[in-house]
Amino acid sequence: MLNITYPDKKMSVQLSHAMLFYQGGGNTLATVHKIQDNKLLAGKSVSMQDVEDLFHAEHQKQKMILIPPEIIAWSRNEVMWFEKSHIRPMFFNVPETSRQYLNKISGKNVVWPNLLFRISRSEIYCWAVKSNRKPTLDTVLCRAPFTNIFNDSRVCPPTQFREIHEENMIEFARKAVDLFFRGHFSHLYGNMEQSITYSRGRDRFWVKMATDLEKGKQKPFPSKYLVQTELTLRRILS
Repeated sequence: MLNITYPDKKMSVQLSHAMLFYQGGGNTLATVHKIQDNKLLAGKSVSMQDVEDLFHAEHQKQKMILIPPEIIAWSRNEVMWFEKSHIRPMFFNVPETSRQYLNKISGKNVVWPNLLFRISRSEIYCWAVKSNRKPTLDTVLCRAPFTNIFNDSRVCPPTQFREIHEENMIEFARKAVDLFFRGHFSHLYGNMEQSITYSRGRDRFWVKMATDLEKGKQKPFPSKYLVQTELTLRRILS
């Protein structure tokens, strides 16, 4: 028998069940067991959804949170975040001698494309989207036209990403997106797939975008240059 004190009441409870968790190969499994004479009886497997439901049942008091309009989909572990095209600074810290002209436009405003992020506590994925309308399940995703993004659309984040310690997943995602926009695009890596069809290439494209905006030639982001993938929102959510 255990005596437990909650903020508003005291209660006495008796151990009746135990839950065991098993991890391996990136997967987590759970079993629930009855307790009899202080011994575990044979267990029954449960899904992680069952576990979440157990800890978020109707009698559990949960504070409601406002879902920001940028959220496309979310769980307690991941967020799909849609950021419409905006004018904002773009930063560069390019090490290659032949590309250091990009450092001269670092911090200048450009028109960014519409971007879709998939964010967990361990990684960020990023795609570009042609339309500024909220993506649907059948929206086709494009490659994000930046460096520091691998061919699978996974972002190589700055070290500060590991320093985000926000318990609320939505607030975690907000800080991760802000960090992405304040980060510096830098090095290339081998076998980078084409991410933009502009004839002079990705680097010169961003120089042109910064120069045009500086001269007052403000236009919507030219989505015609984006490279489509075979992915849709439906596929990355499945």
